[in-house]
Amino acid sequence: MKHVIYVSLLTLALAFVLCLPHAAVYAADGAVISTIDSDNDGLLDDMERTLYHSDPNVVDTDGDGYPDGVEIKSGYSPINNKKIPLKLLDTDKDGLNDDWEIKLKSDLTNPDTDGDGIKDGKEVMDGFSPTSADKTPVEKKIEVNVKNFTLKYYNGGVLLDSILVSTGARGYPTPRGTFAVLKKKPVVHYGGPGYGYDLPNTKWNLLFTVQKYGFFIHGAYWHNLFGKKNVSHGCVNVAYKDMERLYNWAQVGTPVHIQ
Repeated sequence: MKHVIYVSLLTLALAFVLCLPHAAVYAADGAVISTIDSDNDGLLDDMERTLYHSDPNVVDTDGDGYPDGVEIKSGYSPINNKKIPLKLLDTDKDGLNDDWEIKLKSDLTNPDTDGDGIKDGKEVMDGFSPTSADKTPVEKKIEVNVKNFTLKYYNGGVLLDSILVSTGARGYPTPRGTFAVLKKKPVVHYGGPGYGYDLPNTKWNLLFTVQKYGFFIHGAYWHNLFGKKNVSHGCVNVAYKDMERLYNWAQVGTPVHIQ
């Protein structure tokens, strides 16, 4: 008799994390922080306690059927069983989504990590660190690669996101060089009578240079060719799902590098 064995995704995921080595994590000075993964869930104990706020002694902290390490690797929270992606989850309601809290090493369960009386989200949007009461501005920058259809943006050297874009079509090149955000406009009407296209109510617009026309990084609701083809009239088109928080994070003066 032949037996058909069905192996569930969960079983495979659990087998994967149980086989992971206990790799060391190092601090900036080279000191070893931890090499221990007590529950063999793929996350080191120190990281569970201080960064993810999951239980280092429980494989599946939120009891949703997936090991903590698998959830983090897949972009979900190990402490919330509602299957909301980290980039859409704000555990402490401080205006800073959990994926950015993890990247910036702020406390995703404490709305004011550095105790300076200002919520983490406001500090990041205003250009300061959420983990230090020092009011030295943090460098922000946006990088666009026309050939690779990508836009990356950094906060204090930390990559916050890498997203797919669409830039200028043939005959409508996107300007190359180093620019800066000149103005933020929540809604713009592009084109209209005489332009050959009409795109009203376009949300989240970052003006970065004015030549013959103004050039923007902006949301685009009229196509889904991000990462596939350059179809704009010279602007940098970004999907609405990615543009809103880029717009909220960027400030007037934020450098924009386009190559």
